[in-house]
Amino acid sequence: MKKTKMKFLVTGATGNIGSYLIKKILSMGHSVNYLTRNQSNINNSSKLNGFLWNPDNQSIDKKCLHEVTHIVHLAGESISKRWTKKRKKNILNSRLLSTKLLFESLKTFKNKSKVEHIVCASAIGIYKSSNDKIYNEDTEFEGETYLQQVVLEWENQLVKFKKLNLNLTIFRIGLVLSEKGGILKTLKIPTKLNFSAPIGNGEQYQSWIHEYDLSKMIIESIDKKWFGIFNAVSPNSVKQKVFIKLYAKSLKRLVLPIYIPKIII
Repeated sequence: MKKTKMKFLVTGATGNIGSYLIKKILSMGHSVNYLTRNQSNINNSSKLNGFLWNPDNQSIDKKCLHEVTHIVHLAGESISKRWTKKRKKNILNSRLLSTKLLFESLKTFKNKSKVEHIVCASAIGIYKSSNDKIYNEDTEFEGETYLQQVVLEWENQLVKFKKLNLNLTIFRIGLVLSEKGGILKTLKIPTKLNFSAPIGNGEQYQSWIHEYDLSKMIIESIDKKWFGIFNAVSPNSVKQKVFIKLYAKSLKRLVLPIYIPKIII
């Protein structure tokens, strides 16, 4: 990233990706404002300052935009829990309402704001699962599945930032590997107990990315001015049964020689 000092506003800052990214930004000498729903998550310093917001009722402390030059919008409820009707609604609303609130706030501040670039999270869930098709950013798709419908609505909201004459970058993020959260946290306990096993037939491909590489991509997009939509995944996807096996091997554990039926999951 350039040596010019920047000031960031980060949403989803207390999440796995957001907290990792903030540490990287601060280590480079830049300052960060972040948004949170909880007062207890606010710890202010000379370079790091928290502000309250609540997308559900469209409230925000607009001081969060003061002197901000770049925004990284990562807010959104995790999809890695049981999809009850309530949770499915929250998964969608958390993305749409937070984006709407950020858009309206920037719209109000458009004559005062110094914001020039916004980087937004999206997801590879916009592509339909396939064992043989290869997708890229130009692939055409329809909202056939729940996840596709969520991401399509999500991105339709994100592109509205262009109306504010902001440079926009959207990253369609794959499975994020991290010791503190994401898919590895879900798999860690059963794998350590030697209960890990492929799901379904294990032939489904998983497109993944490490949190280090994702944070580096976000920073690089700002430094090198990458505008548009990018798939934030590793160069090579891997079959689920191979992923499980390699993860178990890294923990010196075994993988059960059986497959977990999809209906159980």
